[in-house]
Amino acid sequence: MKESTEGRTFHPGYRIGLVCRMEEHISNESRTLPPNYQMVLIEDGNGMVEVGTQVYPLLSPAVYCYHPQERVRLIAGRPLQYQILCFSPGVLNERLGDLLNAQEEPGQGLTGTDAQDLWLLEPFTERQDGYCGSIPLDPTSARHLAELLLEISKNLRDQPDYHWPCRSRSYLMELLFLVRRSYRRTGFTPAAVPYNVPDSVKPILEYLHTHYREKIKLEDLTSAFHLNKTTLGEQFKRSTGISLIAYVNKIRMTMADSMLRNTLLPTTEIMERIGIRDDAHFIRHFRKYSGYSPAEYRSKYCWMLNNNS
Repeated sequence: MKESTEGRTFHPGYRIGLVCRMEEHISNESRTLPPNYQMVLIEDGNGMVEVGTQVYPLLSPAVYCYHPQERVRLIAGRPLQYQILCFSPGVLNERLGDLLNAQEEPGQGLTGTDAQDLWLLEPFTERQDGYCGSIPLDPTSARHLAELLLEISKNLRDQPDYHWPCRSRSYLMELLFLVRRSYRRTGFTPAAVPYNVPDSVKPILEYLHTHYREKIKLEDLTSAFHLNKTTLGEQFKRSTGISLIAYVNKIRMTMADSMLRNTLLPTTEIMERIGIRDDAHFIRHFRKYSGYSPAEYRSKYCWMLNNNS
């Protein structure tokens, strides 16, 4: 993927460090993302994301923020619809590149709007308290973010008038403010997938994280991975510490956790999206996972209901 867009009719030869594209990622494939400051909007689908040596479940809708030193690979389950925005910090402020590469402590030598511009990039640079660049979005924020990405893409592609670089930059700033606001209020970070496991177990983990919406039967897994039930169960539990069925339930409850915290979607829709069709089953397992019923959990933790969030 190229790292900049070049002017044609207006500002010919001028380059702006912005590139935006929409992708339809086909099932059961992976794609390594280019090393850059980049924002990945996951609009639909499921799978995993590999960041360096760690692997995390993909959430949707969600935005993922990465910096150039991170090696990122998307692993799709069902078709993954996403948009990628690659940008240079210099688009915001020509001094940011030097500031981000400097050895001083953060905040040293800042002038003018440098501090505010660096503040906008915190979702891309901060990595602490388990945060891995993943920011769950409520549907309204996801739509707003998608609309801004579309405007950036149209301006970079069509370059309709003399002001296309400034207009693209203004949309980028609005986009980064939206992402920074969502980053500040998010209280959910998905735990890493246990990937330090034998090679025979890794494809099973990938399968579970990319097919949890479907009805998973042990018979199908034994056939797909050429193992008998006993061997499959023993290898999986020895590697992860829990049974295969318990692991699938954990994936589903983790996804439900994110949607209950960050959306007002009906519980029936959340159940459908995580592959559960029985109310009592969902309530029982979510209470075991969190200590609360889904309704109690949303009431306590959903920022859309909590004015103090």
